[in-house]
Amino acid sequence: MSFYMIAGVSSAFALAGILLLYSAWSRRGAEPMRRWSGWGAMALSAFGWSSIVGVEYGISIATLIVMLGVFALLALKGDWPSGPRPIEKQRSGTPETQALLPLWLRGFLRFMAAFLLPAASGLIAGLLFFGFTGFSETVRLVGGAFLSVIIWTLAMVWCCADKKLLRPSAAMLAFSVVSGLLLTFALPASAA
Repeated sequence: MSFYMIAGVSSAFALAGILLLYSAWSRRGAEPMRRWSGWGAMALSAFGWSSIVGVEYGISIATLIVMLGVFALLALKGDWPSGPRPIEKQRSGTPETQALLPLWLRGFLRFMAAFLLPAASGLIAGLLFFGFTGFSETVRLVGGAFLSVIIWTLAMVWCCADKKLLRPSAAMLAFSVVSGLLLTFALPASAA
């Protein structure tokens, strides 16, 4: 099989896994077969990409496809798990734009929390655990990139799926601050 065929099939497996998991989670009843099929399709996607570009790049590419696919699905559906509450009719006579302002603010904060905090947490974790170690440059580069992408993806999914935005935001902010403090104290020790 050619590179493009394997890449296309692997990407299709990732997107099929997203759709299977989304349909299983959006239904009320237990859907264990659909859930396991979704996770299996994502694993096949990572395996397919790994077979043509190597394990270190294959898992990262499959993870990025899943991340972009989830954002595209949520953007197209417009159905975020903890979406805004429906606007009730205003009895006090306030204009509708004032009622929409908190909804826009909440959507903006959710976007910033789902985009910036996971990226910062992933990058800081990659630097912390692989940037200043005694490993070879290749191991540090691949390990740091791999850990950053995994933490970034998991944190982004947590931000998008949790109904209370404060939980993942506070956890990632605390993780980033503690990791940053550890990096601050690790840099002078490694430079000496």
